[in-house]
Amino acid sequence: MRRKTLLAFFLVLLPLFSGAQEIIYEQQDSIEIEEVIKKHSAIRYDDKGDLIIAVANEFIGRKYVAGTLESSKDEPLYISCNRLDCTTFVELVGAISMSIAKEERSFRSVCDNLERLRYRGGVRNGYASRLHYMSWWIADNTAKGILEEVTANSCHKEYELKLDFMSTHPVNYSKLEGDPAMQAQIAGLEKPFHGVTVKYIPKELLDGGEESLDIKNGDIIALVTSIKGLDVSHVGFACWKNGRLHLVHASSSKGKVINDTENLFRYQKGKSRQTGIRVIRFK
Repeated sequence: MRRKTLLAFFLVLLPLFSGAQEIIYEQQDSIEIEEVIKKHSAIRYDDKGDLIIAVANEFIGRKYVAGTLESSKDEPLYISCNRLDCTTFVELVGAISMSIAKEERSFRSVCDNLERLRYRGGVRNGYASRLHYMSWWIADNTAKGILEEVTANSCHKEYELKLDFMSTHPVNYSKLEGDPAMQAQIAGLEKPFHGVTVKYIPKELLDGGEESLDIKNGDIIALVTSIKGLDVSHVGFACWKNGRLHLVHASSSKGKVINDTENLFRYQKGKSRQTGIRVIRFK
């Protein structure tokens, strides 16, 4: 994006945000988000999960782009409708749905919700404040009263976390490589999650129908991984189709946001490092 265009966008934001330079977006994003809010505010949804899926479907076909939050030297609030990875897709849909549910029908409210979801305690204060691990994201947003984990409502197993992938692989993160102080800060935040026991639904149990799993449309599905030091390798939204569980997600392999035609049982069956799922629900 050209510098002149960026400055124009920031000037538009000045009346709304005190830290306008810290928000990165394109003007079309704000227009589109407010159109989505207006459209779905006019529809009555009996269940919040149905609202979430309806909002998620607005972004089908949008481009998958990895590492969009890593492109800036600082930690601006980044928001895009057209450049999404699996996490930013879930956060964007969640932030928009929260605004609709609260009848706050503005782009500003979505930005506020996004910051609340993405950062520890809802406060953006540098790279380390971002909830990088899904276990951080779940725990922090549960504490804030936004989410509840419902994994245990279905037949499940347990495993112990040992989050240290970021601090032991700093070369994979542009803001960690060459910054020992930041590496140490991240390692300190990882330590409280060493040995924490969490529940997950083994992937072999996902062959059942709705009657055997307490999973609703719009629930967040976090795909548990066996990769050392990590907890979750992918995330999306639950969507039931013809009695089978599917995923609405930003797919790296397809290069875009999709409502997956392959059910989740088959999707995970072919991935040896995925062991099952955690299920999280917006309150």
